This record gives sequence, C-alpha cells and structure tokens, in this order.
Amino acid sequence: MIASSKTTRHYLPENFDIKSWDDLESIYKELLDREINSASELEKWMLDVNEVEAAVSENHGWRYIKMSCDTENKELLKSYEFFVTEIEPKIAPLSDKLNKKLVNSPFVKELDADKYFIYLRSVKNSIELFREENVELQSKIATKSQQYAAITGKQTIQYEGKELTLQQAAVYFKNPDRKVREEVYYLVQKKKDQDENALNELFEELLHLRNKVGLNAGFKNYRDYKFRELGRFDYNKEDCFNFHERIKKHFVPLSRKIDEERKRKLDLESYRPWDSEVDTGNNKPLHPFSTADELLERSISCFNVTDKYFGECLGTMQKMHHLDLDSRKGKAPGGYNYPLYESGVPFIFMNAVGM
Repeated sequence: MIASSKTTRHYLPENFDIKSWDDLESIYKELLDREINSASELEKWMLDVNEVEAAVSENHGWRYIKMSCDTENKELLKSYEFFVTEIEPKIAPLSDKLNKKLVNSPFVKELDADKYFIYLRSVKNSIELFREENVELQSKIATKSQQYAAITGKQTIQYEGKELTLQQAAVYFKNPDRKVREEVYYLVQKKKDQDENALNELFEELLHLRNKVGLNAGFKNYRDYKFRELGRFDYNKEDCFNFHERIKKHFVPLSRKIDEERKRKLDLESYRPWDSEVDTGNNKPLHPFSTADELLERSISCFNVTDKYFGECLGTMQKMHHLDLDSRKGKAPGGYNYPLYESGVPFIFMNAVGM
C-alpha cells in the first residue's frame, strides 16, 4: 500500500490548526513584514507562503467535505460558514498583499523563469482580479451556494415502501417494466417541483451576486470574470461558442437518430424521458455492486490487475477514510475529487448506487 505523502511542515508548527483568526493573524503579519534580501530568501519565503496556503486550503477543504457529506448536520454547517464568513474575508486582502510583495520584489527576476512561469502568471492574474469590494460578496456566494446542497440533499421519494434518494430512484429508469419507469419518473419530477421556487430564488440571488463580482472587477459579466479567475489562458469563450455550434451541428442530429433507433427497438409509439436509459433488448440492468464497500473492493481488485499502482492509491484512500461513495438522504448530490495539498491524498465524493 502506498503511504500518505503528507507534506512535512517547515514553517508552521506541526500541531498548527485554525480555530479562529487569532491562529493566523500573526503568521500573515510575519510573512508580510519579513525582509527579503536575495533570490534564495525570496524562494524560502515563497515556500513558507505556500505551506500556509496549503494548510488553510486543507482546513477549508475538510469543513466543506464534512458539510457536503451530511448537509443536515447543523454543527458541520456552522463550521463551514464560520470559515467562509470569518476566516476567508480576513485572508483575502492579506493574500493580495503577499502576491504584490512577491511580484514587486527586485529578486523575482532572478528566479528560474521556466520553473516559476505558470505560478507567477497565476499570482499576477489574482492581483489583477482582486477587488476589496468583492470580499464580502464572495463570502455571501459561498454561504448561498451550500444552500443548493442542503435543499437537494433532502430530496427523496417513497416507492414500494422504501425511501429513495433521487440517485437511488434513477436506477429504476433502467427497469424493463415501462410502467415502473414512468411511475418513478413522475414521483421524481413531483419532488423536484416542490423545491422549484426555492431553487429558482436561490439561483436569482446567486446570479445577482456573481454578476456584481464580475462588474466590480471590470468585466461585462460574471462569465468573462470566471474565465480569468479559473486561469483559462489557453482558450476563450469564443472557442466554447464554436464548440457548442459543432455539437449542435453534428451531435444533436446524431443523438436524435439514436433516440429514433431506440424507439424502434423498444417498439414504442412515443418515446418519453423514462425510455432513454432502459436496455433496448429488454434485459435487466447490470448489478455490479450492492454497497459502497463492495464497489471499492471490486475497484481495487480490478486496478490491481490492470495497474497495481492505482489499486494501491485507492487502498491508501480507503485506509485514510478519504472516500464517501454511497448515496443517502442528507448527502449533497453529484460528485467531486477534492485536492488536499497538505495530506497529499485527495478526497473522492460521489453518489454511487448499485441497487
């Protein structure tokens, strides 16, 4: 099994944790006030800044991960909201000052241009985007965004005497019995309709906040701002528009053709949304696993045969409890791979169903 590649701290104490702003304030002050008299001292300073940023990022990461794993836990929500409303807003302007200290250093020109090109480009981009008036808005956006998970995480239906998450309900769309598929489809839509107003209101609020962030930063809209914030230097929105047009021209007709072929094979007079996933040969859906533990064990076994390194990676994540794979009530929908830069091992979150 591969051992965790947790980063060894050289600047921060090994027992350093973030419980309040007091834990960070003196650290940022030292980094800002430190004298730098050579390129080597600048590189050492950069490593220290990176160490702090990694620790802060991981602290935020675990708060987000735990909250999304259990959106109904008030203490986990409180912990996450504390970070995005009390810690991040204080860090943001100081991070901007650290970035400016770096690019304004007379020794930055002595750094290896190839080694630091991408990093310095990212720092300069952050400086160009930073606006003091956006700090509070970003905090509000982070708080509002988690409300989506809280709303959708509660969505369940009752079917055949069982309470099912919408991810678990989706398995029934592969059932050969069309009546079953239709029943479940309408139950799912009814549940979604109940939350439509709340989600629409949330969307409008986030749209307004995000657009304001983009305008404050000098962009025409949030989309253009987000392209820059994500560091999309190698392609632009016009490339995306061109890609959309190619999809519309070449793949939409192909998709419709596939739907028509499925309709024919299923011998249907009308092709409905609940007909799109069932096997056209009227076969029962595959049942590759029953539980998240079984999914993990079988995945590790498969990787051990095809590429043992990946199997060992999953084994390490299993040992470290860096996986939450099954779907359950109160868990946020969707999935993500969250990087944890201090641990050196990411966290995988998903909603797998193998009923």
